Amino acid sequence: MELPFDRDGRLAGEAVCIAGGVDSISGSYRMLVQRALERDAVGIVLAHNHPSGSHRPSRADVLATRQLAAVCRAVDLELFDHLVIGGRSVASMRHAGLIAGTAQAQPA
Repeated sequence: MELPFDRDGRLAGEAVCIAGGVDSISGSYRMLVQRALERDAVGIVLAHNHPSGSHRPSRADVLATRQLAAVCRAVDLELFDHLVIGGRSVASMRHAGLIAGTAQAQPA
């Protein structure tokens, strides 16, 4: 799920964007970014669940999130966080230090 936020920090919509299996996700970074930009968002929060019940981000989650963060930075969009839900627990990839920097803090 993608949650885009406007310049005032208000939620600007929601979209289910990526489908996945038990141990992987598939989808288009372009589609995620395009939907956020269409809503004039300045940043997005992603969230997905792990059917296994584990809320720990997988290696594939971390790699995909870092790639998406780089794409977002390239179009001046910030990936605020990526939440992984497992059972009744949630992991914030930002809080865990798995998403570095912000769009504004990146060197030109």
